[in-house]
Amino acid sequence: MRPMSRRNLDELYAGSCDGMTYKEIEEVYPKEFEARQSDKLAYRYPRGESYMDVILRLEPLAHEMERTREPILIIGHQGILRILYAYFMGLKRSEAPYVSIPLNHVLKLSPHAYGCNETRTCLLTKKEMLEDGQDEPVTSMPEGG
Repeated sequence: MRPMSRRNLDELYAGSCDGMTYKEIEEVYPKEFEARQSDKLAYRYPRGESYMDVILRLEPLAHEMERTREPILIIGHQGILRILYAYFMGLKRSEAPYVSIPLNHVLKLSPHAYGCNETRTCLLTKKEMLEDGQDEPVTSMPEGG
């Protein structure tokens, strides 16, 4: 397997809010925060992207992945992984922003005639992560994982 870097796998660009936490966005741009909360799929950050923009950006890559017959390993940000997961699992676009992609896990999707089989492997449990000094952000990890 040869490594490749793909620009269309770049993280969703948050524009004017880039580098800010959700708490900071809520404090500095309360109207933007509320707009994103009400429609996470279509909301576009000021001078940034929406999930819909990223879906369009990833579509050619998803088609290329479907044609590939060798194993593919994708390491990416959660938003990107949510979109690709939703695509290959046959979920609605509106579900993509809410797909659970836990930290420190490998998700293996094995395509078959009518969808994909999924296997999740935990690489580092929440307890191990806390013991290792990695205390942020453990809230996105399942308790048992």
